[in-house]
Amino acid sequence: MSLYKNLHWFIYIIFLLSCARQSSPTGGAKDTIAPILVRAMPPNETINFREKGIELEFSEAVILNSPKEQLIVTPTINKDYDITYRKNLVIIEFAEPLKDSTTYTFNFRETVQDITEKNPVDNLHLAYSTGTYIDSLSIEGTVYDLLKGKPIEDATVALHVQDDTFNILEHPATYFTKTDEEGKFRISHLKPDNYFVYGLEDKNRNLIVNSRSESYGFKSEYQYLIENIQEVSIGLVRLDAGPLKIT
Repeated sequence: MSLYKNLHWFIYIIFLLSCARQSSPTGGAKDTIAPILVRAMPPNETINFREKGIELEFSEAVILNSPKEQLIVTPTINKDYDITYRKNLVIIEFAEPLKDSTTYTFNFRETVQDITEKNPVDNLHLAYSTGTYIDSLSIEGTVYDLLKGKPIEDATVALHVQDDTFNILEHPATYFTKTDEEGKFRISHLKPDNYFVYGLEDKNRNLIVNSRSESYGFKSEYQYLIENIQEVSIGLVRLDAGPLKIT
């Protein structure tokens, strides 16, 4: 009898626990609005940048989507940084100081998304210079399959300042980006210089061409960048460039 007499207390406790459980709201119209960047500290295009990190505030709570793959930093700092989030804040902390007199760009692609429907922040690009001005030149174009003639999505396009010792089979890229669904790319905030331009599949994400397993292609001549360059076309093909072996 005592069990039935006190049963209402168990029901009451279960009710309280169910009320305390947090979950995404159900019902209503689907959220299609992406988060908006409200504030960046330091502000975008800051010069004489000497901070150890960047803090971004958004209009709503956010999460991170594969940040070390989605976030593209050029010139590359490899993965020598930490990126975390808390409610509507995203914080990037650098493991090492950035190079002097250099403009760094941060292309977030689909890194930052809202917490409900995973809508990515639209076209979020930031630039910071450790020098006295922001470099502003750019190279853009299209990557395509050389045999099929079709554009290649998510191919890596890379630049390297002219250097006789540089080898795409051994050395990682300095500047790089990814192509969109139409095979188009754009690398911005570059300084005037002579650049070697090439593309690769980069299946293992090491920014080095593996000719046995990855398609690749390059412009045979260096691109002398003193003004914006457009309509660069790069055809990719699988061609083993390794040494011949006798079997």
